[in-house]
Amino acid sequence: MKITLMFFLVILVNVTPLFAVEYQVNVVRQGGNLYWAEKENMFIQTEYCFESSDTATVMLRMDGDSGEITFKLSGHKCAVKMIYGQTQLKAGNYSIKVSREDDNWYRIVAKKIGLKTNGCLSLVDNMQANLQINEDGTGILSLPEADEECTVDGVYSQAQLQVK
Repeated sequence: MKITLMFFLVILVNVTPLFAVEYQVNVVRQGGNLYWAEKENMFIQTEYCFESSDTATVMLRMDGDSGEITFKLSGHKCAVKMIYGQTQLKAGNYSIKVSREDDNWYRIVAKKIGLKTNGCLSLVDNMQANLQINEDGTGILSLPEADEECTVDGVYSQAQLQVK
């Protein structure tokens, strides 16, 4: 019995997770830590990524919610904070709290939802905001405390890569 139990424990400890996914994607830098993969229609949000390339081929490796991208040309690796795919919010007005994550990228606090904006410059953290969403998924983000209003080009939620 002890030998069988030890055998299964050794197997469990040494097995590579079955849900790690790796893809080669082409990305365009959209901000300091934000990359757009057009073919896959997703944003990749990184942490402390200083790769200066405007366009690049990367290997994206995800293991559940965590992962990394490796730039093919330089070999530089960056941790992936989250992957976002486009989503559709019901048209209407929403009272939300937002934090600025990157250039023209705001996160709805306590949600895994990002807003791709155009012309938003406010460095806000957990700030009350108003979000107006149109039928086509675009809209207006109003930041009353910062006295700013800007357009929302799209709404994105956390995405999961699927094994091909």
